[in-house]
Amino acid sequence: MNKLLPITIFSLLFIIGCENFFGDRNDSGDPYAYDMLLYDLEQDLALSSKQISDSKDFLRNGRDFFPDNASLWKLASYLQQNLTQEQKERLLSPPEDLISEEITEENDYHHKRLRHHHRMDEFIRSILSADQLSDYNEMVTYKKDALDEVYNDLKAGSQTKKEAYREMMGVMEWFRAAMDKLLTDDQKSLLEEMHKQKDDHWRKSKGGYGKHAKNHEKMKQEMYDVLVMSAEQISTLESLEASFKSSLELLHDNFVNGVVDYTPEEYILSVGSIIDSFHEDKITIFDTVQLEIIEIHRAIARRFMKHSRWGHKGR
Repeated sequence: MNKLLPITIFSLLFIIGCENFFGDRNDSGDPYAYDMLLYDLEQDLALSSKQISDSKDFLRNGRDFFPDNASLWKLASYLQQNLTQEQKERLLSPPEDLISEEITEENDYHHKRLRHHHRMDEFIRSILSADQLSDYNEMVTYKKDALDEVYNDLKAGSQTKKEAYREMMGVMEWFRAAMDKLLTDDQKSLLEEMHKQKDDHWRKSKGGYGKHAKNHEKMKQEMYDVLVMSAEQISTLESLEASFKSSLELLHDNFVNGVVDYTPEEYILSVGSIIDSFHEDKITIFDTVQLEIIEIHRAIARRFMKHSRWGHKGR
């Protein structure tokens, strides 16, 4: 199937054009990423013709938020209402060919804490001193081994998705804090500039940003509207998220500034404790339907980011 995928997709685009799913050409969004997301869903869930057609319409309506996953909220709500129970179970099950990078980056993005330290390895090595490079190699090895262990446990079924996401976020939070402690201010400035250059290059190669792509208030409101959240729910959620972010930042700053001297394992456990408390409180905010929409949104967001951000071709 994987070998036939590029031929199938490119043949389809050749026959009916790059606007096959979205009609008139529009600067907002990446037709390839949306096309591939729909192809993945069609193949994985055996979508009916009507489900495919309707899903196309909901993706079209979300283009103003590209490349943010806010573009997928309306589609998630539609799928929650129109997928069969069997299709939902398949959508929410971890894929057999799970890639640890996908989980860590999607998890970071979900919590709005995405930084690209783990995607800048070659450049980082070029700006480090010999002593820093030795420490960096140890950090990278620890991170890789820890993520691989969690990833393998998830595939084997010995960890739930919730447990795996918590552990992986703990690893990534530790790695970011360790990087901030390792780098000098000048090195951080160089790294930030390189991030900007890569992001600008990515933007040019992936199509135009939607008109709401950098409007965080609009993106939050899209979720609130789709979930039909009450004013009380929104207020409680925003308060919880602010507290969650503050707790992680305090842990980070105390570690970087030497107030605490945690081992990687201790740091990861501390992050896990913060996450558990946050999720326990967060779950009580939403009703059953809202929680299912959130889970479906996360599942399709991972698939979407595979094509819109990482550039993987096929599954």
